[in-house]
Amino acid sequence: MTETTAEGFAAQLDLDSEVRLTGFMYARAYQSAPAGAWRAPAGVVLLGGPGAALTAALPWGVIVAAAPLPDRVLECYSMNHHTEGFRTPLSALDAAPSWAAPCVLAMITAGRPGGLRVVINRELPAETGLLTGAEISCAVSLALRDLYGVSAKEDGGDPLSVLAWQARARKILLTGDDGVSHLPWDLATAGLRLVIIEVGAEGPPDAPAGGDVARAAGLLKTGDLAGLGSLLTAAHVRGERVLDLALDAAVARGALGGRAIGRCAVVLAPLAAVPAIRSSVGGALKGVARRPPRFLTVGARRP
Repeated sequence: MTETTAEGFAAQLDLDSEVRLTGFMYARAYQSAPAGAWRAPAGVVLLGGPGAALTAALPWGVIVAAAPLPDRVLECYSMNHHTEGFRTPLSALDAAPSWAAPCVLAMITAGRPGGLRVVINRELPAETGLLTGAEISCAVSLALRDLYGVSAKEDGGDPLSVLAWQARARKILLTGDDGVSHLPWDLATAGLRLVIIEVGAEGPPDAPAGGDVARAAGLLKTGDLAGLGSLLTAAHVRGERVLDLALDAAVARGALGGRAIGRCAVVLAPLAAVPAIRSSVGGALKGVARRPPRFLTVGARRP
């Protein structure tokens, strides 16, 4: 399994700490062992939108631990909504809470093949605004495929849904009228990092649109990953003060460029500049943001 590809783990619940934790929470919630665990990656649309988009996978996403049930019910517990478990007949899925809507969608799309008990572990904080539900639908669909032998269907209209199904390690996804392409995106070899800065921004998540997708694709095809930085800056729409301050501070200390995505500032930076960027952004937001920023860094290869 790669670090990004959506895949079922079958009975291999000891793969890593988050998978083990999800299996443990399943056992705690239901006093039984899951049949397996499945994971789908989250991503960020760096440029573009539904028509054409350049979408990068993240090493975090959603893990589900699940098992079939003899009764035709959906029983669900979220590790991110500790008091909100539920159980509902497959004939009454509209009674499920809103946070479980992606799980319900996967069940309906699969044709409600049979009962399912599931624990959901969202690996990114909700404050980032980077999880859309496409990851949950993908992971639950994979569970239903393996547990019931039904076809797993992806949503081809949303770049993040396509990414949840088709992400590959060290590749970035280009979607458009010509279909799906996997372009070079080996940040580690290029000496780069994608730094995600969660600043405590309020309001709905930003929905990135625009940006020169064609030019970015051309740069990536030639291996010029660093050239993407200025295109990110050109696509950023200013107006959210905290995000603007974070981006300005990051660029001033060596970031190649960036833009707001979700509720985060996302910058492309040389590895050597990352410590200075973290320090500079923290200083720029002190007394302005509601709390200190949180940083996620993408690009290091797993051992």
